[in-house]
Amino acid sequence: MYYQFDHVRLSPDKQIGLHTQPGFEISYIITGSGTRILGTVTEHFEAGEVVLIPPGLSHQWQFSPDCTDEGGCIENITFHFSQTFLDRLLSAFPELSAEVMRLKELTEAVSFKGKQQSALIETLLRIDALEGQERVPELLRLVLEMSRLRESRPISSLSAIGSPEKRLEKIRIYVSCNYARNISIDEIASYAGMNRTSFCSFFKRHVGKTFTHALSDYRIERACELLAKADATVSDVAALCGFKDSAYFIKTFKKTLGTTPAKWKKSQIWQQRQRPFAKTSSTLTLKEKKEWIPSGIN
Repeated sequence: MYYQFDHVRLSPDKQIGLHTQPGFEISYIITGSGTRILGTVTEHFEAGEVVLIPPGLSHQWQFSPDCTDEGGCIENITFHFSQTFLDRLLSAFPELSAEVMRLKELTEAVSFKGKQQSALIETLLRIDALEGQERVPELLRLVLEMSRLRESRPISSLSAIGSPEKRLEKIRIYVSCNYARNISIDEIASYAGMNRTSFCSFFKRHVGKTFTHALSDYRIERACELLAKADATVSDVAALCGFKDSAYFIKTFKKTLGTTPAKWKKSQIWQQRQRPFAKTSSTLTLKEKKEWIPSGIN
């Protein structure tokens, strides 16, 4: 999905908990107020605010039940867009290179003010009133307006930790959201803000293995979680975990764990039957597993 435009009206207790995402989002609060968490910052927000959140920044909107419309609901408009959306935009319109790069380099959430805030609200409302291809000119206008950042206030950066740790955190999140498809070195290097050579050197130095090796280990870990389920077939798991075919999956699995997926699955099912009242675990200690593998990130 390159982009998604949502206009929601719902009960204030139905908001998503603290989470991150691999893409950008810009949100306009129409009705509601409360407390928001953006990275390491917790602060109050009011109706009318427009906030742009970059990829990888943990965030949550906690709406107050005391500030709703007559139906007891809050209301907001959110436009989600991916790095790929920006890449495609740049490919189609090279004239937007400066604007696209300003957005791609953004590492902190920003709140818009003044005339820029008003312009963004007007554009979001126009997009909401249109459908299909009629939205395209307004989407371009929205990207242009967001990228200018002339009347904006930084709220929170990805984290207060050093640059290497921050980059690795971004990589962890990206992998956890995209491991089911092909991730090229050029793609992940671009996402981390580095060229291919620099990225490979950086990753090997800080993680102790190549990115390709680490990605394979992550996929095998996820595969083990799926194989532990009785109804999961080897071919289905291979496809769901980003392996190009079952034969390659079986070869990689055996090289990593010393057994085939089918044998491992059978042993897990047998162990679960022997311990019917024990809490089962879907995690596995991988051979040569490194701490960078983001277990528990969903």
